[in-house]
Amino acid sequence: MNIKEQMIKELESLGPAELVKAYEMITSLKARLREPRTRIGEPAYMRVRKALAGCKGSLSNDILLLRKDRV
Repeated sequence: MNIKEQMIKELESLGPAELVKAYEMITSLKARLREPRTRIGEPAYMRVRKALAGCKGSLSNDILLLRKDRV
């Protein structure tokens, strides 16, 4: 018996509420499989650089100052 036949056999033994849950899981799984696995386009570090471009001053100095406050 292959996996598909086993799945069908198990689905036939479920009640209506369990069938709804199984259907939701299957549609969720199919939606995830359709999503692209790799992001095509601009690399992440470039997006971060653009997001931080408007920041004035030095972030490293700000971090050091915050750490000194905790020590």
